[in-house]
Amino acid sequence: MVNFSPKVNKFLNQVGADRNYEVQIVPKSDSCAVPGDFVFFRYSLGTGKGSREARIVMLVQPITREARTGNLLLTGFRVPDNDVYSPESLEDLYKGKTLPRKNYRTYIIQRIYGPIRRIRKMVKTSES
Repeated sequence: MVNFSPKVNKFLNQVGADRNYEVQIVPKSDSCAVPGDFVFFRYSLGTGKGSREARIVMLVQPITREARTGNLLLTGFRVPDNDVYSPESLEDLYKGKTLPRKNYRTYIIQRIYGPIRRIRKMVKTSES
């Protein structure tokens, strides 16, 4: 069994996601997820202690795109760390678009350390 960070464990417990069936490793590419999916990964901010902090992100369009620099980018909203979540509150975040604009982030895929993991079946969209 994989050990996740305390932040990720807390999030998974709050939303009732079964880590054995609803969390899966996905490729670092366009096929990693669809808009509204939640992914988590360790992101390298540099070197030293705490430089590979866990991120939980709700993805938005576009999932990935190539920057002018040639970097492949992943875009989405970073889920606030200290809130209390439930599947219903996550659905409200997605459908109501209530995540603050300041949480919108772009991540360089080459700086993602290790795998990207997707949490399946978190938010029901009109397409699913």
